[in-house]
This record gives sequence, structure tokens and C-alpha cells, in this order.
Amino acid sequence: MRKTLWIVLIGWGVLPAGTIGHYRPLPVIRCIHDGGEEWALLRTFETAQGPRALAVDTRRLRTTILGSPNGAGACNPHSRYLRLLRQAGSPPYPLQNDGITRGKHELYLTTDLCPSSKKGFEKRLYEALIRRLSHPVPVTLFITKRWIDNHPAAFETLRQWDLDGSLAITWGNHTAWHHYHPGKPLKENFVLSPEENLTADILELEKTLLQRGIVPSVFFRFPGLVSDEKAVNTVTRLGLIPIGTDAWLAKGQMPKEGSIILVHGNKNEPKGVTIFLKLLEDGKIPALRPIREIDAE
Repeated sequence: MRKTLWIVLIGWGVLPAGTIGHYRPLPVIRCIHDGGEEWALLRTFETAQGPRALAVDTRRLRTTILGSPNGAGACNPHSRYLRLLRQAGSPPYPLQNDGITRGKHELYLTTDLCPSSKKGFEKRLYEALIRRLSHPVPVTLFITKRWIDNHPAAFETLRQWDLDGSLAITWGNHTAWHHYHPGKPLKENFVLSPEENLTADILELEKTLLQRGIVPSVFFRFPGLVSDEKAVNTVTRLGLIPIGTDAWLAKGQMPKEGSIILVHGNKNEPKGVTIFLKLLEDGKIPALRPIREIDAE
């Protein structure tokens, strides 16, 4: 069993760029077991190299690409992955900031890349991380397809920092389109907009990353941090873990031990970046942990 599985393992974060076809979520998450390891299968798709599956290590929360895995069965219900998935998808269902909002230890940096008409990105933020902290610096990018399409040079810079080991990027899902209607109430906005097809929106972003040779993670952030019970259930059924925040810096929320920090990397909210850089300069951000290592309260 061990030999067969590792023969088809493609790698932690490597997939040749190219066309992705027949991209589908599994109706029920199933697992492959390999000795003490367990991989949950999330998606199946076709590439020029043959059929593939997107899977997540249920202990380490790392995603990878498998070949045509056989023998999938029931998952360990007590795995770290399924425990966090249940916790993130449980009631109550607040209109804003649902999901996991903090951990138990250290700090987790998340940077949102929502659609933006501004040129470039908050390069000063990522360069300061690279300059001041040990490499690779863990950071989560909650990214959108619309931002990628409109900022190809900025996207490539971030990707290169990840490839060369300056950053350790977790590629989080912030939907492909990030619908937003100025002036509309939250209950009719973002993923609660009438035109939203949340499943398609999520899968389109994943395909966009895969087509660029990037393996998407299992972490998701609601645009505007807005959701309802139906939206949360959609996300968790797709095997994604909703991540909120308890330290949205531009809104005056200061980080403490275990905080999930939120700043925007798209120049839409420079105040938050300025606050973060001051904290970094003052030594109040001595280290960061990858979001996949989070153990929620």
C-alpha cells in the first residue's frame, strides 16, 4: 500500500502549469490510508498527464496532487482536519466573521487580495517580512481570480518569492469573483448577493491556481467576512475550513497571542499595512506560524 501511494504522489506544491478539465468535487470526502498517513480526497480532474486528485494530509493540513488513487474509504472522524472542519462549520452562524478566528499560540498573518483597480500591490509589506523574519516567512494569501487576472506581474512576484524560499505562502481561497455591491446591506452582499453561485466561485479560483502550477490549500475566507448558515455549509461540504480574524488591523483590532491577523495586500487598505509594519519594526511580531499549524480555541 505504501509503495503504491507514493508512486502516484506528485509533490507538496508542484503541478505542471496547463489545462485543467472536468474539475469536480467529490460528493463525499473519502480518504486513502498509507500506514500512519491519511489523505482526504477533495477534487478530481483531468490534465494532459492523466487523471489527478487534489488531496489534503488530515494531520498536517498540507494539500498535494495525487495520480489515480485507489482504495479510498472512510476518513478518521477524529483527525485534526475533520475536527477543524466541524468546528469551523458549527453554529452559531454570525453574519460577519464566521469560522476560526484565532488560534492558541503565536501569530498567523493573512493578507487578502480582493479585486482592486489600484496598480501593483503592497510590496512594502512582503519585502519587510522577507527582510526582518527568518526564511521562509509563513503568510497566507486569500486570493481572488479577478485580482490575479488584473495584476499578473504582482502575482508572479509573489509566486517567485514562494518558489525561492523567501516566503512560505499558503494559497487561500477568497472566491474567484468576490462580488460586492456598494450601498447594499450585508445580507444581500458579497457571497449573499443574488447572483452568487458559491460552489462555482470557489472551484473557479482553485482551477485558476492549478492552471498556474499552484496547489490550493483547504483554507477559505469569506469576502467581506460575510456569510450565513447556507454559505458556511457550502464551504465546509467542499472540504474547506473558513478562517475569520480577531485582528483586522485597519479596524483597530490589535493582535495578541494566537491572533489571526488580517491586512490587505492589494493597496485597498494601506492603514492596516502601516500598522503591521510598525508592529514588526517595534519587535511585536517576532515570529509567525503557518495557518495550517493552527489549533483553534
